[in-house]
Amino acid sequence: MPGEAKRKYDAETVRLSKSLTRPLSLIVETLKPGYSREDLLKAFRYYYPYEWDLIGERYKVYKGKDKFLAKHGKKKRYNSQRPEEYFYSLPKVKYLLSDEFRKRHVSQYDESKRMECESSLKNKRMNKNNKKKTSIKTYTKEQQKVDPGFIDALVYAYHIKGISINEKFEICKEIRKYDCDKTWEFFWKLNDSEKNNQIRGYAFQCLQKSGHYVKLRKNFSGKKKQYTTEKSTFEGTPESLAIKLANNGKSIQKLKSYDLFISHSYLDREIVYDIVRKINKCGLNCYVDWTADSDFLKRSLVSDFTREVLKARMKNSRKLLFLSSSNSRASCWVDFELKYYQEEVQNEIYMIVLDGEDAHNFIKIDQKKIESFFV
Repeated sequence: MPGEAKRKYDAETVRLSKSLTRPLSLIVETLKPGYSREDLLKAFRYYYPYEWDLIGERYKVYKGKDKFLAKHGKKKRYNSQRPEEYFYSLPKVKYLLSDEFRKRHVSQYDESKRMECESSLKNKRMNKNNKKKTSIKTYTKEQQKVDPGFIDALVYAYHIKGISINEKFEICKEIRKYDCDKTWEFFWKLNDSEKNNQIRGYAFQCLQKSGHYVKLRKNFSGKKKQYTTEKSTFEGTPESLAIKLANNGKSIQKLKSYDLFISHSYLDREIVYDIVRKINKCGLNCYVDWTADSDFLKRSLVSDFTREVLKARMKNSRKLLFLSSSNSRASCWVDFELKYYQEEVQNEIYMIVLDGEDAHNFIKIDQKKIESFFV
């Protein structure tokens, strides 16, 4: 098995090297005579930023595997090169930096042709990169860029003996809501070793659509067990979540807690996205009902159970931040949240006015302002 894993790694390395041959040929046509190895790398990172990031993440993944082996007293298997070392070791890069090629590059150089190649490559790559960026941004828009502090507990719960497929799938969905190293490490491990086809496929999809390094692996060989093909039927509702949160026993959902409960109107969602991003930069985790509990609080199923869920989430939030606008001030749900938090939870409530003469422009919310909430 160790030898097979190393052979697969080497084969992947060769395929990656071949996939970069054409891009490097296009890049060198945009460079002026006398270009350095640093110029070549800089151009590659400029025209192919996502490919460069994947090289870096691939190194990170296999370095982690070697570290794990060493920790358990085993010999390192991959010895992967750092991104820069790997780049300069590519056969195509060595060829483009050779004296022979450099001389031919000088002798055949035409500035007008170079400018034409540069313009063409730039247009093509910028279009592709923008499409990739938009795709990733759309898929990850509701993710919070912060480690909420409870991912370790969720990962531990995932590996508890006897946990059901539905519970495992629920945990995966919860972890995907956060863009942090622990999230991607978890999904990398699932993609490598999880034997349930559905969950492994979900991990692969999360990594791929988020723009992270991942390789599609074949189904496990050997006799198939029921667990391998078992499929989750997980489907959340406000009622099922309310029951989970009210249950005195262990529940995955009871592991979650928040720094700020954002009381707002869904009509102000674009502003909410911006505010959450700024709050995340301070290392704080926000509760926004339609993202944090998106698998349960479906608008078509709003009921008294929704109210019970919000009560529980407010109790598990250190502070409440009220985004005051004409939309939120007219919302009966926001009115309920403010009253409940003030009367029952009795923690601090902060307010940002989004409209009118006293409006605080959300763009100007700085780290010092946010951190002052927690002094």
